Amino acid sequence: MKSPARSNTRESGQVVVLFALLTFVIIALMGLAADVGRLYVVRAQLSRAVDAAALAGAKELPDVNRADASARAYLTANEADPKMSVTVNASAAAQQVQVQASRSVGTIFMRVFGISTVTVSNDATAGFGVTPVDTVLGIDATGSMGASPCTGSRNNSGCPIYEAKNAATSFVNTLLPSANTSVGAIAFRGCFNPPRNNSACVPTSGANSMIVALSNSASALNSRIGVIDSLGGTGTNVCGGLDEAASVLYGPGSHSQSNTQRVIVLLTDGDNTYNAAAYASGSSPVTACTPGTSPSSSDSYLSTGCSQPNNGSTSSSNPGSNSETRERQLDVETVSRAAALKAQKVEIYIVNFGVCGSDDNAKSTSSYCSVWSNSNPSGKIGNSDPDTVADQRLAKCMASSASGTNDHYFRVDQATQLPAIFTKIAQAIAFRLVK
Repeated sequence: MKSPARSNTRESGQVVVLFALLTFVIIALMGLAADVGRLYVVRAQLSRAVDAAALAGAKELPDVNRADASARAYLTANEADPKMSVTVNASAAAQQVQVQASRSVGTIFMRVFGISTVTVSNDATAGFGVTPVDTVLGIDATGSMGASPCTGSRNNSGCPIYEAKNAATSFVNTLLPSANTSVGAIAFRGCFNPPRNNSACVPTSGANSMIVALSNSASALNSRIGVIDSLGGTGTNVCGGLDEAASVLYGPGSHSQSNTQRVIVLLTDGDNTYNAAAYASGSSPVTACTPGTSPSSSDSYLSTGCSQPNNGSTSSSNPGSNSETRERQLDVETVSRAAALKAQKVEIYIVNFGVCGSDDNAKSTSSYCSVWSNSNPSGKIGNSDPDTVADQRLAKCMASSASGTNDHYFRVDQATQLPAIFTKIAQAIAFRLVK
């Protein structure tokens, strides 16, 4: 007969052995998880680095030497591992740059099995015109774009509308010719003619039309862009400009492929100014871009530049109490129209030229771009801030920048800077990741 004490001792010994085995398994799994997690993080970092490197290199084509050097420089900046293996294949003929990179990652648990390092690899390819792209330029063509230092013909260096058209031409020539790319352009003010029958509105038909349908012919586009001119008298409706750009973006000549990239690039100072000349009940501008209070000839918005308040108050230079209320309503409608387009996966770049006030250095976030309303009195878009604050905020929040960045927003203080900025945006649009 077995002794109860001996039996209990034996069972206790078995439990200890099982516990030890389970502990080893748990520790092993934790160690393996740590190794796998580290490898996953490194691979994700390497993926972002080769993506950036491929895009940077592609922008230097057709110069393959500069493409190679730029890709390597970006990879080093984003993934500073001196032992990393890098291969760059740049092709001017294919207009593509491929970047391959690999690096060794030290292990923790795997060392027990003699595996002290694991090689992690990733690659990316970027190229020009590799996916269908439809893009539309929207150019502010209000009176301020033809102000000093413009001469009577508005075709002199430094003149805002002249430099804007030069920028548009640079943009077109960077993107075209490309079988997969179509470009269109629009001018915008406070209204369009038709539907508004007013000579100061942007003409949309005939020989003087400033609405250019999507095309892949650079010469045809540039000849039509040359027709665009600045004229005052109707104020500015940025929301209407976005809406007209969207009409061209989805209009004749647009691509139908599911992977089509759609882009709007809008040049504006972000200052919505709405007056009686721009308004015609039921016809202009589109309903989505019409403030709730209708202006009359005695209640027109009289702009005094950056000193103009944005809080609905009256002053000697602002005869109507509703003028500023309409501007605030238009700001809300503008950011709402931009949000609707972004929800349709339309990418929006904003070039903010001649904006009121110094840069607030703020980045676009949900709180920065929140909309004022009676139920959300802490909202910022459409609140009582003056133009020196409200205009640049509106522009930053219209852009498709990633949260916490302004990567789709460009502030320009000198008109002569416009061509370089537009070329930079065109390159960002043209060179896309293939893989």
